[in-house]
Amino acid sequence: MLAAALAGALVYPLIAHGTPAVGAAAPDFVLKDLAGHNLRLSEYRGDVVVLSFWASWCAPCRDALSQLNAMALVQDGSTPVVLSVNIEGDAARAASVAESLQLKFPTLVDARQSVGRQYDVEHLPLTLLVDRDGVVRGVWSKQPAQTSELSRQIKELESK
Repeated sequence: MLAAALAGALVYPLIAHGTPAVGAAAPDFVLKDLAGHNLRLSEYRGDVVVLSFWASWCAPCRDALSQLNAMALVQDGSTPVVLSVNIEGDAARAASVAESLQLKFPTLVDARQSVGRQYDVEHLPLTLLVDRDGVVRGVWSKQPAQTSELSRQIKELESK
């Protein structure tokens, strides 16, 4: 009994961390993009980053990705890094959606759903705004981020 409790105590921190709150550090991760290249979140320190977690079966996720794509193309002067994270783990399905939406930013595939667990993705879409120091500055869950609010926050972060 004690061994089972200790084993659970040792595993729990690796399974559920909770969605990072505003003001918390964004957990680092490494995932492959659709071309098979490893991308690490911490490599973007110094940049403002928008993370968008999604799945192909999620209609609001497609709306969120389309809005982020349009925003990324028309940002006046500010250039956030946008990374989309497909939590299904199916690279072919993720590539199909990315191609159909003509996404202009990297699509990462969470093949083992480890990053989805790390970020405690329970509701889709999930969008996070991460500042230059790797700190979460905005979280939008269950609906696309309001592009006007997201754009305003990006401009504030990039002017610092």
